[in-house]
Amino acid sequence: MNNIKNQDERVLAQRRKIQSDGFQLLIYGLLLAVVIQQFFLQAPPSQFMGEFLCLVGAGFYNLIRNLKLGNGIFVDKKGSYKRLLKNAIFSGIGTIILTIILTGKRDIKDILIFFLTFTISYGLMVFGVYYLSKKKEEKIQKELDMDEDDIN
Repeated sequence: MNNIKNQDERVLAQRRKIQSDGFQLLIYGLLLAVVIQQFFLQAPPSQFMGEFLCLVGAGFYNLIRNLKLGNGIFVDKKGSYKRLLKNAIFSGIGTIILTIILTGKRDIKDILIFFLTFTISYGLMVFGVYYLSKKKEEKIQKELDMDEDDIN
């Protein structure tokens, strides 16, 4: 029987990478299944709701675990909000393109309202997550600094 505590760090990192890749493939598969069932097969929501809930639940799980651990969700450490704004705008554009392709709606007024609503709500949501993540990182850094001061 293998003792997990005595494993080589390299082997453990490879195992975690494989599990992470498998999780990403599972998420992409769930997303593809929901899109196919909803838009191409015109299935009722009750048919694909299980996959959709798993997809949303996995996203929230990753978000909450990273926030609790204080992992930087966003790479930008300068405190600049340009990256958040770009992310919201590009996500809005991508969502609009996907919506046009999948639904076939071409009314410019509806598309513009959807774009603005999505971009603003997504931007606020991402800013909220960024704010919570930044606060947790600061709290952890403060605790680490206090521990260093106690040692010296």
